[in-house]
Amino acid sequence: MSDDFKHGSLNLVQRNKVVFTAFSKRNFYLRSAISQFVLGLGHTPVNPFMNVDYNLAGLVDKNLIRIANNTMISAADELWVFGQVSDGVLVEIYLASQAGKPVRYFTTVSDGVDFREISLTDVRLEDVSPWMWEWIIAGKRLDRWHPRLRFKKTYPLIYPAYSKRNFFLQMHISQFCLANRVVPLNPFMLFRYFLGDSVARETVYRANNNIVLLSEAVWVFGEISNGVLAEIKIKRDQGHPVRYYQIGDDFPITFRRTNPIHMVFEDPQLDKHRGIIVA
Repeated sequence: MSDDFKHGSLNLVQRNKVVFTAFSKRNFYLRSAISQFVLGLGHTPVNPFMNVDYNLAGLVDKNLIRIANNTMISAADELWVFGQVSDGVLVEIYLASQAGKPVRYFTTVSDGVDFREISLTDVRLEDVSPWMWEWIIAGKRLDRWHPRLRFKKTYPLIYPAYSKRNFFLQMHISQFCLANRVVPLNPFMLFRYFLGDSVARETVYRANNNIVLLSEAVWVFGEISNGVLAEIKIKRDQGHPVRYYQIGDDFPITFRRTNPIHMVFEDPQLDKHRGIIVA
């Protein structure tokens, strides 16, 4: 797609390892530190407790969250476990192992702000029956023993693109996506306003672009900023679809699908690049 549009993030488009981070809800408070750790190693964290917070604050059926997590595991390259293995983490290890994905284990050091890899023999369990763990290690089938494993389906992965001016709509946008049976890899949730600048911005941009590449489509919400236009361009250059939604003024918040010719640019000077979205 030919256009003279320039954006710094377009120089940071490269595929790197996608890591699903598995950890107990007891370690929910470590969610940002875990993502920071993975980013610091040059990988892209897909962190369920960042992406959907704690079950998206009850805005959607919990089963949708379970399907979303299973979908993210299926899309990841590896699964990394942090801390003790809870019942939910056990299922995530099982799903990754059944799919032939590498699983690595880490424990906390330095009061939980850093992590160290450990061996399988050093793994500790959190309220998990030892026999189930032994079955996992032995590679035995566990499907009939855990209710979460009845969710066999996955949903398409979607990248929701929107301006930082609409940052406050992050949970509404994720709720809308899940209600429409797609799994959002929501950048403003995964990288919680760039994790408080705990890692270099370029590192976050690379990871962000990586989830754009990983997603099956981009859904654009509201006015198009220069950063959003760059994300659209990355997806269009892949030959993948982009959808556009206008944000309603009513309450509760609504989103209405629209033709790209009706989309508004945050900066009017960007209108000269409209060919990127309507070509």
